[in-house]
Amino acid sequence: MRFSLQRWQVATLAVFVCACVAASVYFFRAHTSRNATGLISLLPTANGTVLYFDVAAIRQAGILQMIAGSKAAQDADYRQFVDQTHFDYGQDLDAVAAVFKDGQVFLAARGRFRWKSLAEYAVHQGGSCHDQYCVTSGSQPNRRISFYPVHGDVIGLAVSPDDFAAYQITAKSGKISLNPPTQPVWALVPAAAFANPAFLPAGAKSYVSALQNAEQAVFTIGPDGDHLKLSADVTCRDTAGATALLANLESITTTLRNWIAREHQKANPGDLSGILVSGTFRRQDRNVQGAWPIPQEFVKAITGGTL
Repeated sequence: MRFSLQRWQVATLAVFVCACVAASVYFFRAHTSRNATGLISLLPTANGTVLYFDVAAIRQAGILQMIAGSKAAQDADYRQFVDQTHFDYGQDLDAVAAVFKDGQVFLAARGRFRWKSLAEYAVHQGGSCHDQYCVTSGSQPNRRISFYPVHGDVIGLAVSPDDFAAYQITAKSGKISLNPPTQPVWALVPAAAFANPAFLPAGAKSYVSALQNAEQAVFTIGPDGDHLKLSADVTCRDTAGATALLANLESITTTLRNWIAREHQKANPGDLSGILVSGTFRRQDRNVQGAWPIPQEFVKAITGGTL
């Protein structure tokens, strides 16, 4: 698992990123919130970015099958992992809650896991297991992967320098400051996560910088007519901060539109520019809501499929 599990994580997360753009328009599950609450309650959520994926909904929408042909999903090491553990996210995974904090990743996933095969694979890759708790090396010396069965159909997995990090995934470990959104994919981002936008695409950095004084932001993706819509609900410290954020977001969007026009170009609906220039914003008390239509061309571009 020193290398192959890392590839498995990359492949799985790549699928989630694509699915979060495409899934909501196809399928809605009324029990998403209940499932999300159960998994999130297992995670150390304090000061972390929380993500939730209703993978069963995404699978029933046909999105996982469409993306399954991607190079990440067909990676030889991932296929080896599937063959030896008999686990395939496309068939066996139902829901995942994740927390990213302090350079660590904590996952609680519900699905059909073959614990004996997972343990044997970890040992085969140079790791060790004791009473179903397994630890093995990640892709870097300071990244250790630990996992164990929290319940019969729930695995707790951590990527951390700490061999015992997965033990932080336990009953009533954490909670979040809102009722989980009903969309099958959403993210709750605390203020601390906006401090370093260096990893983002250039066009999005200005928007993240504008959020650095917010308390938190909730992002969801859902259907809006014949396309998708990315929505944000940002909570500011006070109404003055919300008013300033609203003006800042509108100014950034106008500047981007003007820059594209000045370069005698048009926003491309198949890339990020086509989404960012279409943003609209409003304020309600100390909350600022933003909405960005997601063109079908963008969905096709990132999935490589015909929807």
